Amino acid sequence: MHFRKATFREIPEIKKLWKEVFGDANDYISRFITHFGIENCYICEINNAVVAMAFAIPTNLKSPSNFEGVPVVTEQSRSEGRGSLSKIIYIYACATHPDFQSQGIMKMLIETVYNEACKENYAGIFLQAAHQPLIRYYQELGFEAFFFRDHSFYYNHKEHEEATKYTKSDKGINPIAVSSELCENPLRPLRLNIISPENYYQKRRQKLKNHCFVNWNEDFFRFLNESGTQFCEYKNTIFSFKTHINTIIVDELLGETPHEQIADLLFEKLPDFEVVHIRSMGNEFCCGQIKWCCLQTKNHPKCGWLGFAME
Repeated sequence: MHFRKATFREIPEIKKLWKEVFGDANDYISRFITHFGIENCYICEINNAVVAMAFAIPTNLKSPSNFEGVPVVTEQSRSEGRGSLSKIIYIYACATHPDFQSQGIMKMLIETVYNEACKENYAGIFLQAAHQPLIRYYQELGFEAFFFRDHSFYYNHKEHEEATKYTKSDKGINPIAVSSELCENPLRPLRLNIISPENYYQKRRQKLKNHCFVNWNEDFFRFLNESGTQFCEYKNTIFSFKTHINTIIVDELLGETPHEQIADLLFEKLPDFEVVHIRSMGNEFCCGQIKWCCLQTKNHPKCGWLGFAME
C-alpha cells in the first residue's frame, strides 16, 4: 500500500475511479482535472493500481482579525491591519474503489494530505461531508465543525398570490407562509444583472470583508461558471445560482435583499422550475469541517463562511 501524489500517467485510472464512485459526466471530470491539476491529487496504490484518491486544492482563509500560530500568506495584509490571509487546503472528491472500502484507506489518505499540508505551512485542511453521517466520521479523524449556513426553500405556486417558504436545519423542516411578489406584475421587466466571475469575485471580497471566509480565487469562479453557475447582482445584493432537475439552487447570497424577492426574480427568469433553494449565512447547519495543522493555534475564528464548494 503506497500513498503519494498522482502523475499524468494515472489520469485514466483516476477518471475511471471518479466515474465509478460518483457517476459524474466525463466532461466535468476532465474539465476539473485540467483546471485544478493532477498534481493536486493524492492516491493510494495497491499492486500498482489506484484504489483511492482525494484532491487537495490550495486556497486561502481570510479573517478580519489576526490569530496566532497560523502562517500568513502576505505580511502586507497583517501590517495594514486587514486581518490574516492563511493558506489552507480544500479536500474534494474523496473516493475509494468499492472492493477496497471499509479498510481504513481513506483515513490514511486524508492523514497523508494533512501531514503534507502541515509540512508546507498550511493552516489546515477542510472538507464538506457529502452526507450528514459522514460528519461524525470526520470528527473521529480530528475535524471540527467550522463552516455553517441556513437553508430556505421557496415554491413556485404559479396560481397563488402567496408562496410557501420552508426553512431547513439539522432539526428538521419547518413550513412558514411568507408574502411573495410572484403574481404582482407578471409583465415587469427582468431586473437581474448577470455579472462576470471576475466581477463577482471582487464584489464578494468586499461584502465579506468583516467575516472569516474561504477566499476562492478568480479561477475557481471561472470554473464554476463553466460548469453552469451564474453570478448575479440585484440592488445591493450579489448571489449565484445553478439548476438541478426542478430546482434553482442559490449557493451564496450576500446582501440585504429579502430572500423571497430573490426567489421571485429567479422564478420570473426561469418560470418552469418549481423550487428555489437558498443557502445563506446562518448557524443551524454544519456545511464544512476543518482540521487545524497548528494545535497550538490561539484565538482562531470559531466559525467561518464557505459559500461555495463543489458538492
